[in-house]
Amino acid sequence: MNAIIIEDEELSANRLEKLVSEHTSIEVFGTFYSVKTALNWLRENETPDLLFLDIQLGDGTGFDILNELSSYPRVIFTTAFDKYVLDAFRYNSVDYLLKPVKSEDLIAAVEKLKKVHVQSDISAAVDSLRDHIKTGFKKKFLIKIGHKFQSIPVDDIAYFYSESSTTYLKTLKGDSLITDHSLDELQTMLNPEDFFRINRHMIVCDKYINSIDSYFNNRLILTLKPEFDEQVIVSREKVKAFKEWLDR
Repeated sequence: MNAIIIEDEELSANRLEKLVSEHTSIEVFGTFYSVKTALNWLRENETPDLLFLDIQLGDGTGFDILNELSSYPRVIFTTAFDKYVLDAFRYNSVDYLLKPVKSEDLIAAVEKLKKVHVQSDISAAVDSLRDHIKTGFKKKFLIKIGHKFQSIPVDDIAYFYSESSTTYLKTLKGDSLITDHSLDELQTMLNPEDFFRINRHMIVCDKYINSIDSYFNNRLILTLKPEFDEQVIVSREKVKAFKEWLDR
């Protein structure tokens, strides 16, 4: 069996490729870090037997890739959080790996995959999963302000950021409000077409990026609206995916 890995975090991709090499007989043809680069390769090459496919990528989702294929190959999804997988992966023909991937979970997923022979089962499972996740993005956040609660629509949020172990959202009016969700959790809740995590401390919405400039050490510096009090830097490892996210 041959495969490709589609994963936007280089360290996670390298770890997965190493585990596949050490614990399975699967040959990995290549690793891709975005929807765009994966689709470019798939359009010019024969579809591999298996995709190790991250659900949320910097410039879209794994389903954006599957939508471009004439038929689904076998798929093992990878994800950092189990927000969706607890209910969405109860199928015989599709499996998932939680990151960081463990060797025993990889071996079990590959063994399960070998038992799948009916293409229609794969298609039905993936279609159902895609519909489940598509409707799962947050539309509002309930925020406590003093003794009262307020529902903030996602469309009214410019960006999220963390400071001193606390996560805030910034509204279009310029209010900084505390949210109970970490940035890691928010990544699984927000539509990746609209929001991108530019570094460990911030998630931004493309609509509210005022300007993008080159910065030293191959990074980028942004200005946002409303303005942020500190420099807004796209980390070096995120720059490539960030550019592809904006160039969809």
